[in-house]
Amino acid sequence: MYLPTAQSVLTAGLALTGTMTKSKTIVEGSVLDYAIEECLDSDGNARCSKPFLVSKSTCYKVEWSTEGVVSHTTAEFRDAGSSEIVFYRDTDGEWTPEKGELVYLDFKPKIGGGNSTVDYKVKTCA
Repeated sequence: MYLPTAQSVLTAGLALTGTMTKSKTIVEGSVLDYAIEECLDSDGNARCSKPFLVSKSTCYKVEWSTEGVVSHTTAEFRDAGSSEIVFYRDTDGEWTPEKGELVYLDFKPKIGGGNSTVDYKVKTCA
């Protein structure tokens, strides 16, 4: 009969803890902001992320940056079926959805002329 030593139990526990708390990138990329409210404009430019699945009660961290000194955008998470906004933020931060759903991300310009490139990343919280 095998009886694990305290060291092997501790090592296994630490290994599991490390894999359970590591954040995972869900989606990342670059798009033009949502100055023209279409995910694909007439010139073929992407203005939204590709749809991705979020899970109920899972914490997600969204980060983004835009070109320019005076540019400012709001990140909008939209339902992929209806295009309704399900969550938005004006700064990098966290979101914990109340239900699992398929969403996409766009970036609505607030200051400046729009049509700026936005680099973004959504990952699970650590």
